Amino acid sequence: YTFQYVNLPLFPLYNVNNLHLTDGTLSLGNALFYLMMTLGSLCVNRLTANRSHRFLLVSGGLTFGLYPLLIFLAKDATLYLTANVIGGFVWAVLNAGLINRLMERVPVDDRPAHMALHNIALNLGILAGSMLGAVLVFWFGLKEVMLIGAWLRFTGGVLVALWG
Repeated sequence: YTFQYVNLPLFPLYNVNNLHLTDGTLSLGNALFYLMMTLGSLCVNRLTANRSHRFLLVSGGLTFGLYPLLIFLAKDATLYLTANVIGGFVWAVLNAGLINRLMERVPVDDRPAHMALHNIALNLGILAGSMLGAVLVFWFGLKEVMLIGAWLRFTGGVLVALWG
């Protein structure tokens, strides 16, 4: 989760300061992200039937770095909007794969405790990742951290593939 959230507080700054996107474009991108997340969630059952929860988790983890990479490569709204379409779908697959894989792996009689530990790890990852993102911007700059964040997300996907 730490790798996943490095870029999160930086996206608004980057989108406004580097891409010079308007409020309307930012809103459209957000709407596309959540629309694709909803549509992706509707596809999870079929994807899981053809593969497995672990496959969804690993493929989502490996492709989750596309969002900050496409934002980094964007010069205007076109690639920004594309990133939101892809990112929303990938987030749906990754999130469903993660929760379903967790339910697969933990003992049935101890799920509440494991879910509590998962939520603690999630919140610590959000905090640590967001703080790390701010520190990295101070050291490297906003544009560079978009690329670093993409690489960290891909690395997280590789780690999930190895140990997930």
